[in-house]
Amino acid sequence: MSKDNSISRKAFLGKISMLGLAGAGAGVFLKGCGNGEEATEAADPCADLSGLSESDIQLRETLQYVAETPNPQERCDNCEYWIDDQHGPQCGGCTLFAGPVHPAGWCVSWVPES
Repeated sequence: MSKDNSISRKAFLGKISMLGLAGAGAGVFLKGCGNGEEATEAADPCADLSGLSESDIQLRETLQYVAETPNPQERCDNCEYWIDDQHGPQCGGCTLFAGPVHPAGWCVSWVPES
């Protein structure tokens, strides 16, 4: 006496579809567990502003600091206010505002180093 272990095509496709939906749902659920900042900070240590006060962040915004300069000749790492390696080997600092600074960043107060 042998049992028939065959499954209909309709039932098979239904089960495969449910597995796909479960996988997609799990991905959405796991993504919702974090806001994604951890991955960004790990990939970009100069983006970590967690130790800054609201006024520090506001000053950065007032000076229109950006992580990537719109003018390749005006970079934070060739500015008078640049502080080399202040926030690790990949990030510098600035004498005008607190927090890590991208070497290729820029703000409205950029002045060529003397």
